[in-house]
Amino acid sequence: MKNFDIVIVGAGSAGCIVTNQIINNTNLKVLLIEAGPSDNHPVIQIPLGYGMTFFHKRMNWNFYSEKQKKLNDREVYYPRGKVIGGSGSINAMIYARGLKTDFENWNLNKSWSWENIKDTYEKIEVPIKGKSKKISINKIPVNDVSNEHHSILKNYFTAANDFDFQFNRQLNSSIDDQVGNYNVNIMNGFRASSAKIFLKPIKNHPNLTILTNTEVLKLNFENRKISSLKIKHKKKIIVIKSNIGTILSSGSIMTPYLLLKSGIGKAEELRQYNIPVQFNSPHVGKNFQDHLGLDYLYKTHMPTLNDELGTWTGRIKTVLRYLYNRKGPLSLSLNQGGGYINWKSLDPFPNIQLYFNPLTYSVSYKNKRPLLKTDKFSGFIIGFNSCRPKSLGEVKLRLENEEYYPSINPNYLSDERDIHDLYSAFDFVRKFSSNKHIKNIIKAPINIDPIKASDKELLDHFKSMATTIYHPCGTCRMSKDINSGVVSDKLKVHGLENLWIVDASIMPNITSGNINAPVMMLSYLSSKLILEELKQYNK
Repeated sequence: MKNFDIVIVGAGSAGCIVTNQIINNTNLKVLLIEAGPSDNHPVIQIPLGYGMTFFHKRMNWNFYSEKQKKLNDREVYYPRGKVIGGSGSINAMIYARGLKTDFENWNLNKSWSWENIKDTYEKIEVPIKGKSKKISINKIPVNDVSNEHHSILKNYFTAANDFDFQFNRQLNSSIDDQVGNYNVNIMNGFRASSAKIFLKPIKNHPNLTILTNTEVLKLNFENRKISSLKIKHKKKIIVIKSNIGTILSSGSIMTPYLLLKSGIGKAEELRQYNIPVQFNSPHVGKNFQDHLGLDYLYKTHMPTLNDELGTWTGRIKTVLRYLYNRKGPLSLSLNQGGGYINWKSLDPFPNIQLYFNPLTYSVSYKNKRPLLKTDKFSGFIIGFNSCRPKSLGEVKLRLENEEYYPSINPNYLSDERDIHDLYSAFDFVRKFSSNKHIKNIIKAPINIDPIKASDKELLDHFKSMATTIYHPCGTCRMSKDINSGVVSDKLKVHGLENLWIVDASIMPNITSGNINAPVMMLSYLSSKLILEELKQYNK
């Protein structure tokens, strides 16, 4: 296989944007490597099909965390995308910029100022409402589908108004105490992932080679430079030359995993793994952050999406409607309403993200049922997670059958401030579900009644039932130097000359809300910074 100027590892939300920008702005030969298959499967392209990817063995890594001490020693299921588009091909398609206060720690130089971050969002977004005839080139559709959301959301918004929460139709600005409809990356009834918007238009470019179903086994070094990559493609071990450099975009779990396997990490720990130390970078895999949340389920007197998706007749009607005009539940995300509120927060910014979903569903454990299964009764969800959890975990290595695998330890609830946010959320849900506009539609709570249960009972229930909201980040954080992080403000790994990282792992801290939008923003902004450095190599 021929040599390449740049090798990009990972074709997720970040890798697709970086690839697009290098191909469109240079004459360099680029190789894009993806561990999983193509994203042309119907369960990816049909928006509500993502429930069928939840345990999909070909396009999902199907990770589990280490046992979490503060969650009753439970392993937490960690779905991660292993497919073109990465986790952006199997997620709920929510587009949430985050709040202005989320980016205060990112401001290492003017490139990462809030003004530049906001400007970058505006450059990559194209707001649409409902249907649009064509997709704009290199623009992520941010679709306001609020008119198609279930009518039960009116009760949620009316109740929220009684709490003086401001209604913000699209939840895309930095208003405190706001509720509204979640924007989605959906276009004409199909998923509009980073892969579809940024990679598909260039996939046949003569300077681009894409390898799918290909595993990167190791990064090879010479004099603090990546010299080559050892990969496994079509059952063959191949060494790929990277003439200029390598960009890792494999996400917050697989990027540090590959670095550690290749001898880049905390020297003391690498020696414990019997891995030769190539470069001592003590923060690789550290600073792991994630949103941890819980749904409260309720039976209701009024019809919800359960009535359409929970029965065979309802599902048949839903499928026919989608085939006819790309409308209905199959064309939407399950997450419809929500918001950000400051409820007894220890910080001067919102501490709780809310979800109000017009359905309830069951999630299996240990792959006993490989789908999200809609309940047969009419029901809805009030869900929450902390906006900015303080607990820090790590990604390490574990040895099994003489093979290294990622060891995922989010270390949930290890910081007492996160316990405070839980008590704040309990208090809010009690008061909110007691509001007449919510109370009047509740037939009965399921599993636990937040109004009747004590804080201790609610905390015990949370520890038994809470799960990740699937937003891992921060494991190769951007920082001023190697003593506090892994990459510089120009995305280059501290101490190495030609290795960049562009994905959720570089985030200095987690943002309020779903992180796919911040990942796409940082990828576009990072690409501009990397392109400045690549100018000297452009032919």
